[in-house]
Amino acid sequence: MDEGLRLMRVRQMFLLNVLGFIVIFGLLIAGYIYFSNRSKYVSTNDASVSVQSTSIVALASGKLTSWTLHDGDTVSKGQVIGVETTPTGQTMNLTSPINGEVLKQDAVTGEVVAPGDLLAELANLSKEYIVAYVPETDIRHVSVGQTVDIYLDAYPGTTFSGVVQNVGALAASYSSLIPSSQSAGNFTKEVQRIPVRISISGNEGKLVVPGMNASVRIHRNNP
Repeated sequence: MDEGLRLMRVRQMFLLNVLGFIVIFGLLIAGYIYFSNRSKYVSTNDASVSVQSTSIVALASGKLTSWTLHDGDTVSKGQVIGVETTPTGQTMNLTSPINGEVLKQDAVTGEVVAPGDLLAELANLSKEYIVAYVPETDIRHVSVGQTVDIYLDAYPGTTFSGVVQNVGALAASYSSLIPSSQSAGNFTKEVQRIPVRISISGNEGKLVVPGMNASVRIHRNNP
């Protein structure tokens, strides 16, 4: 009985040692991968798809006597998309200033409008880009022209390619040209986020729309 108990304890100790070795080995591998990636890439999951949009607004006070747009419609530059009629009977054509698609429209035929009223938002979706926010502690490793791996939450397992186009001149939290005074003694230092604009080389046959969440991995090539 004693001999059997001793052998059982030896086996248990052996298994515990093996398990401990596996855990330590796994941690070492994970640490190596983490620090290796840190030396090669700047990564952030604080990113999203964006696009430069163009607003269509009412030109004068009057009535929208014609309106042809619907969400998702494709438009051509110069295309007449609506007609305004003023109280004096003058008519004015509303035209699209770009080739693109209708992101959103809120107008209806027959509504009364005033100058500057927003009627629709248009954008050329072939010119979408990524805006990624990089911690200020990593921004020295980011420069225009670096290649980028882009991952969209909507398409797990798909890698999109891109290039750094611009590194922002202001931190995301910097909302005033005159910073507020911190003399009151309540200042809390926080890591700031710098916006980085990244091109998207292609959509890989996927539907990519503004606002989609993304994460990026920027290839470092500077110390």
